Amino acid sequence: MIEFKPHSEKDIPNRVKWLSNPKANRLLGNHPGIKTTLAKQRAWFVVYRKEKAKKFFTIYTDKRPIGFVGLSHIDKINKNAEIFIVIGEDDYRGKGIGRQAMIWILDYGFNKLKLHKISLAVFPENLAAVKLYKSLGFRQEGLLKDDAFFGGKYHDTLLMAKFA
Repeated sequence: MIEFKPHSEKDIPNRVKWLSNPKANRLLGNHPGIKTTLAKQRAWFVVYRKEKAKKFFTIYTDKRPIGFVGLSHIDKINKNAEIFIVIGEDDYRGKGIGRQAMIWILDYGFNKLKLHKISLAVFPENLAAVKLYKSLGFRQEGLLKDDAFFGGKYHDTLLMAKFA
């Protein structure tokens, strides 16, 4: 069974573990492959706690935390936000949990927050993620050429969105 709980201070050690996991972070965010620290995540959490434009949830399966999902840059006036997901535990990737988590957070964004548009950015070589997002109704809005430099080369960023 999958559960979602609001991100809390007790999730910080897991954030460090997951965001520093090479299998989980190799295609994650603006600086893939960069590890984080407990100090950085504690500082991040202090800011997050005050932030009204972010809603992060820890994903639990069988009462074990395995990743997180959420919305950031929530704009209540324009009714849009950005979505993200990290399955930080290697044994839980590729089992459909990411799909279930995305469906849950899309429902939260569109139905609870009454958003009109939810967008995301993904590296095109992250084929599993692109396939998942397309299957959930996300469509390409743009492509940023040579947008990120990692692994010794430049990578494009695919911009995708889904509408209510």
